[in-house]
Amino acid sequence: MASEIVTQQKWLPLFMDFISNMRISSKEVVGSEQTPLSELLYGAQRYFLEQICEGLDNDVHSFVCLKARQLGISTIGLAIDVFWLSVHEKIQGAIVTDTDANREKFRVLLEHYIASLPRGLRVGIKRHNKTLLELANGSILDYLVAGTKRTNIALGQSRALNFLHATEMSSWGSDEGLASLRASLAQKHPHRLYIWESTAKGFNLFKDLWDQAGEDTLTQKAFFIGWWMKEDYCFAPQTREYKMYWDGTMSDEEIALCTEVKRRFSFDIQPGQIAWHRWYSETQVSDKSLMDQNYPWTPEMAFILTGTSFFPLRKISDNIKFISDERAPFRGYRYHLGQSFTDTQIEQVSRADEAELKVWEDPRPNGVYCMGVDLAYGRSDTNDNHAIQVVRCYADRLVQVAEYTTGVPDTYQITWIMAHLAGAYREVQIICELQGPGRAIMDEIRHLKQLIGLGYLKEEAANRGMQEIFDSVRWYLYHRPDSLAGNYLYNFVTNSNTKPTMMNQLRDNYTLGLLRIRSLQLLREMEGVRQEGSEISCAANRRDDRVFAMGLANKAYVDRRRPALIAAGMTFDRETAKEDAAARAPNSTFTAALISDYFRAKEHARDQAKVAAAWRRAGVV
Repeated sequence: MASEIVTQQKWLPLFMDFISNMRISSKEVVGSEQTPLSELLYGAQRYFLEQICEGLDNDVHSFVCLKARQLGISTIGLAIDVFWLSVHEKIQGAIVTDTDANREKFRVLLEHYIASLPRGLRVGIKRHNKTLLELANGSILDYLVAGTKRTNIALGQSRALNFLHATEMSSWGSDEGLASLRASLAQKHPHRLYIWESTAKGFNLFKDLWDQAGEDTLTQKAFFIGWWMKEDYCFAPQTREYKMYWDGTMSDEEIALCTEVKRRFSFDIQPGQIAWHRWYSETQVSDKSLMDQNYPWTPEMAFILTGTSFFPLRKISDNIKFISDERAPFRGYRYHLGQSFTDTQIEQVSRADEAELKVWEDPRPNGVYCMGVDLAYGRSDTNDNHAIQVVRCYADRLVQVAEYTTGVPDTYQITWIMAHLAGAYREVQIICELQGPGRAIMDEIRHLKQLIGLGYLKEEAANRGMQEIFDSVRWYLYHRPDSLAGNYLYNFVTNSNTKPTMMNQLRDNYTLGLLRIRSLQLLREMEGVRQEGSEISCAANRRDDRVFAMGLANKAYVDRRRPALIAAGMTFDRETAKEDAAARAPNSTFTAALISDYFRAKEHARDQAKVAAAWRRAGVV
């Protein structure tokens, strides 16, 4: 391919020649002040360059690098900064650090890099201070600081950037600042290049960026550089450390990790590396979780938090990879709400990020469903999204069929959408978190049912065939397991007694394979749930709305739906075979069930009005 020729014969050799004239010092080499950078490259740094070259070959210009500590990625990144601004005129770039101290350190290193180049290769410095570097060819590199707290929300504002080097992003404190910075990046500049590199430090905005890049492979490239890619992290056979920490055998965990690295990255871990890892873990680090975070074998290990992950991370990782590889199809929709429920419109969208509602499986005439509803500002002040999970229930399985999330916290909106989905899935049991606006939701549902059954919406509902919308809807009834009385309460209230039971039921069904999850976003949220002692919670700045809604749906299944399904023998295989054998009814599709004749009549009326208006403007009528 022509692009490969450009990379192999032009870009990479040109860069290597460039840094062969750039001299730096190394903390590992005595008297290395005069050593060319090209002679000090680690395998990790070479891999970093190869990944960028490969991405540029495929017209990818944004790179997200997850790295272990002390691999020299920032060092080679600074060299790319100098190179890119030197060979391209009038580049508008920025380097973004987490702290002022790191900004100053990088500023000094960049000046040293440029000064070390021979006169014929060096582009002169026109201006250099604490805020920017300006070269004689018109290229500019701004020095920006993201900050470690949620203060710099206007990062990159009033700038138009076509080059970016963002470093140690796991320490950045503001999601809004990152969004502001990304909004400043050019989308079509031929020489645009955006590098985001960081260690992990748990679930944070860098984790979100990493996940997004992994899903958006057309415009971004995410790649991981493990500790095992640096040659220094290895003891030679003649050293005493090697003899002390390598006994010729590996533990089951080490065997599994080496096998995983070989499978995913085609890299063979050597005995000297095992010895180094054991030595470092035993003598230099007090907490194993910090060792996994700073010197991870795999990307998933890097993001593990302190405390114990509540859900099995290996299973989640496998599910995420399967869904990402298979590109599990779903239909996405967005709601448009009017002044009343009957004015509700639903629009199919083509982009996943525009979809409020994702549907993986159409409603089935004989399907049995549960709907879990987690309301904004119910369980906590940070729980600011509404989330709905719809699952189809079988005697031996429950399958996620639809998911709705929105950041608009209006009570009437979630009420109408609950009613809309209930009308589509029919035989459904709703379980709703009652804290916060939960009771108002129930009141609104009852009010809407009365309006449709008896009130002024009755005629419109009849015209739309919606008068029976609530006939098959059932509310979840909660009963204390330690109570001998027959008292039941509608829906569910989360507290220190009920939450552990609900979450453990969800984990059990997921771990045992009874729950089939299709939502990547739900799995991402599950990654961030951890347990410390008896406390089960999500990491700071992470969401668990989807997880909690699924926990509610699962609880309704366990407590209310599954016993009857077992008694009726309604297993997954048996029901699937029935549906495969039966001809699908004309109105059994989701679109037909959800967008009724009334909606289509409304759309037709609007179209006719537009036609009539056009005729009037033409003077015909």
